[in-house]
Amino acid sequence: MRVAARLRNLLKSRPYIYTSGVYTPLQAKLAQMIGFETVYLSGYSASLGYLGKADLGLLSMAEMVHTARLISSAVEIPVIADADDGYGSAIVAMRTVREFEKAGVAAIHVEDQKGPKRCGHLVGKTVLPFEEAVLKFKAVVSAKEDDDFIIIARTDALGAVGGSLDEAIRRALAYAGVGVDMIWCEFDSPDQVDEAERFAESIHREYPDMPLVFNYSSSFKWSKSQHRLTFERIAGMGYKLILVSMGAIHAEMYSVWNFLEDLHRNREKAQWRLEELKEGHPTESHHKIGEFDVFKKLEEEYLPPSILEEKYGRRS
Repeated sequence: MRVAARLRNLLKSRPYIYTSGVYTPLQAKLAQMIGFETVYLSGYSASLGYLGKADLGLLSMAEMVHTARLISSAVEIPVIADADDGYGSAIVAMRTVREFEKAGVAAIHVEDQKGPKRCGHLVGKTVLPFEEAVLKFKAVVSAKEDDDFIIIARTDALGAVGGSLDEAIRRALAYAGVGVDMIWCEFDSPDQVDEAERFAESIHREYPDMPLVFNYSSSFKWSKSQHRLTFERIAGMGYKLILVSMGAIHAEMYSVWNFLEDLHRNREKAQWRLEELKEGHPTESHHKIGEFDVFKKLEEEYLPPSILEEKYGRRS
C-alpha cells in the first residue's frame, strides 16, 4: 500500500496518532525502530539543523524536497512534511505539491502566512488576505496527482498581526470547503485550552469527520503550564494528529552539547563515559544502525568470489 493510503488508514483506525518532528534520515529511522507509525519533517528543525538559523523561510523548496526525499527513502513509515507557505503564489504552491509527492512523502502542510513566512511561534507573522488564501488552498488541492496524498491546511491567523480565533475558524472552515484533507490551527500558548476546544468544536460542527492537527510545540513549557495537557486530553477535544514538532532536535542539542562540553573539559574520559552509557543500548553499534551486515550479504550474493576474497580474505 502506498504511504499516503497507509497514513489515511492510520488516521481512520487509531483514536489518535502522535509523533516527533525530525530533520534527518537517521532520526526518522530511529523513530521507526522504536515503533512510531509516522514521522514529521519539521521545517524549524531543518532550518536550525542544516543552516543553524531560525525558521524564517530561509530554506528553499528544493532543499526541503531533497530532505524529504532522503528521509522517505530511509524509512517505510509515512512521512509528513512541512511545506511552509508553498514557497510562493498559488501557482508555485501547485508545483510544490507535485515535488513533495514525487519525493515519496505521504502528506504536507501548507500555511496561510504571507511571505516571507516564519515559524508560527515567532512574532511578526502576517497572513494572506482571506480570498487569496482560500484560492491558494483550492489550487493546492487541485494539484494532487495521488488522491490519497494528504493536504494539511494550517492557519496562523490566531497569532498573526491583527488576528483572532474567530478569523482562524472562518479560514479553517473555508479551507475545508475547498477540499483540504486535514486542518491545523497554530496556537500561541500551552494555556489556550479554551481556544483549542472552541476551534475543534467549530470545525466539527460543520465537518464532523475532518481530522485536526495539534502542535505540541517545543517552543512552549508544557511541564510548567497550569493545564499540563496530556495527549489523551487533546485527542478528547477532537484532534487526530499530535506533533511534538521539534522533539528530536531538542533532545539532540541537549545530548550533543553535554558530550562536547565533557570532551572539551575532560578529553578521552568523555568518550569512555559515552561508551559506558551506550553499552547494551539499541544505538550502541553504528554499524548495526547502518545495516552493514545487509550490504555485506548483498556483496556475497552479487560480487565475484575473487573480489570477496580480496575484500575479506576468504571466499564466501
